Amino acid sequence: AQILFHARHQYEEGDVQHWWHEETHRGIRTHFSDDYLWLPYTVARYVNHTGDTGILDEVVPYLCSEPLQEGEHERYEPTQVSCQSGTLLEHCLRAIDKALGRIGEHGLPLIGVGDWNDALSRVGSDGRGESVWLGWFLCEVLELFADLLRRLEDFGRAESFQDMRSKLADSINEHAW
Repeated sequence: AQILFHARHQYEEGDVQHWWHEETHRGIRTHFSDDYLWLPYTVARYVNHTGDTGILDEVVPYLCSEPLQEGEHERYEPTQVSCQSGTLLEHCLRAIDKALGRIGEHGLPLIGVGDWNDALSRVGSDGRGESVWLGWFLCEVLELFADLLRRLEDFGRAESFQDMRSKLADSINEHAW
């Protein structure tokens, strides 16, 4: 129930509300880079530990909102449910695709206005800052999801994720040390 509750806070574009207030039906849309990866991480870990692949077929609506404009770091806004829905698996893949579409010049994920390390907030607000921590987190998500996709017999996508993970790990090792 908690996983599906959080999946309902993902936008059509794959990002998620950074936080929200249930009582006012408002939340904040940001360019934080790690927020949307916690869903596929949690889902993969859940399925790995429980064996419950049925959760992947649960259909959950997305949120809709105007994407943040250039120079707009965040927006506190009403939570608007989209007419679009997707399975939990589709939500997770959308989040991973969002992360893979935000890679910087050194092959590392862009940090956006921040990642889990709050001390680095806004370090990438100009679209250039890259995050080693986020790179390792994305590697873990890709590894977990490659395993999950093999379990679902989606071998082509599993191999693709494994290849992307290897390439990302190489970039981290080349540029972070």
